[in-house]
This record gives sequence, C-alpha cells and structure tokens, in this order.
Amino acid sequence: MRTPNEGEPVWNNIVCTQCHMRPLVGRRYGCSHQECNINLCEACMSKNTHKHPLVEYLFPEHRYSLKQLFASVPYLLAPNNEGQLETNSLWKNGVKSIGLYFSAHWCPPCREFTPLLVKFYKEAQDSGHPFSLVFLSSDRDVTSFDEYRAEMPWPAVPFNSLAVLEDYFQCLGIPSLIVISTDGNILTRHGCNQVSRKGVEALKTWVKGEKLPRPPADEFEWSHISCDKCHMTSIIGQRYHCSTCSNYDLCSACEKKGHEHPLQLIPQPNDDDDNEHS
Repeated sequence: MRTPNEGEPVWNNIVCTQCHMRPLVGRRYGCSHQECNINLCEACMSKNTHKHPLVEYLFPEHRYSLKQLFASVPYLLAPNNEGQLETNSLWKNGVKSIGLYFSAHWCPPCREFTPLLVKFYKEAQDSGHPFSLVFLSSDRDVTSFDEYRAEMPWPAVPFNSLAVLEDYFQCLGIPSLIVISTDGNILTRHGCNQVSRKGVEALKTWVKGEKLPRPPADEFEWSHISCDKCHMTSIIGQRYHCSTCSNYDLCSACEKKGHEHPLQLIPQPNDDDDNEHS
C-alpha cells in the first residue's frame, strides 16, 4: 500500500487486479459487466488492455452531483420498449428529486413490492405530482431484466451499466428505493419502507424535494428483519438484537418474554443510514 495524499480515497478490501496494491488508494477503475471482476488503480489503468471499456468508481464517502453519479450510464431505456432516453432527462424540467429503485426479477420481496410502487407511481403522475424514478437491476441475465422492466412504467439503467451506482450506494438488500435530491443529498435510503407506510403521499413529498418525518419508534418497520420468536415477517416497532446468537432479533413483545442472553435495543436508522437490512 502506498501512503495516501490528503483527501485521497482509500478503498478498504479492494485490491488492484494488476499491481496487487492492497488496499487500493486513489482513483479506482473497474468493469461494469457482471462477469468481470477487475479493479485497477490509476497507474495500472494507463496500461489497461481489458476487453470492455472501464469506468471510474465513486468514493462512497464523497458527495457528487447527479451528472457525476450518472456519468457511467450512457443512456436510459424508456418504458414500454420505446427506445432510449438521455440520462439527464431524469432531472430536467425542475425535478427536485429522483428515486433509484434497486430490484430484481428473481427476488420474491421485490416481486411483491414492485406492483405497489407501480400503483402509487401512477397515482402520483395522475394527481400532478410526477415523481422521477429509475430502475437499477440486480437481475442475472438480460432476458430476466427485460421481462421485469416491462412491468415498470419508468425508465431503466441498461443492463451492465449500473456497477458504479450499485457500488456507491452500497445497498445491503433488495428491494431498495433510495431517493436523492438533485443536488446529490440523500433524502432517504428507506423508500420502500416509507412507500409501504405512506403510499402515494411519500412520492408527493419527495417530488417537492423534502424528507418525510421520522415515524414514531413503535411504528417503524424493519424491512426484511423478522422476529425469531413470533416470526413477525418485518418487525414493527422496537427491535432487539442478540449479539451472542447468530443473526437473532426480537420484536418488543417477545423481548418482554425474556431471552437467555443480553439483548441490545437497535436504534431506528436515520435517512442516510443503510442498516435497515442489517
């Protein structure tokens, strides 16, 4: 490892494929194709002979404009197979926020949530609150990707073009709806939760570039976190975690019944945290 200059990113757990710098320091380049696993430092990038064009990754601890965030996306796929759209169409015409919907055809929770999001998206459009939304696929092949995006009335990032965004936002699970303002601030990482709670009102709030108020502790839904005693599918309210048992969580009602090890009360995540899935 070389000594980083002031303000220079250090990519922990990332190794340069060519010179084996560990961790990689400075600018990081890679391939957006799923089958390729390549990371290059700036020095090795100049000697690159990879078969696909490489893209520069964005450091998760830095903030970027929408133009910088989507620089690696050549175009968007219009809904209903209506051709291509310019990427900057997402934030034209006074748009104040956009939603990034990370999802996949193979994922049962995604298949359950997508029709709900479609319903509220159309309601927002019809009521004069057009919300700007884009699909980022975690599908394993183009056929599944095309089949799944056909169900969505919003554009999609092309298959094999989302590596930079996926890495930057570091989602810990899908479905995930991240809403960002046009100046790059994250309004929420928990858009799925908020849509489930507030319906179309969530989209109407984001259209104005605003955050939803935090729900009371007893109403917060821990998406994809179930109670290991009563098997509540998504814990609602306070969540308790056992660090002794492997991946063990309890709802507040079951916590009162006792457990053999000490339990930790997990605080409700902030809008810019991504520990809803953890």
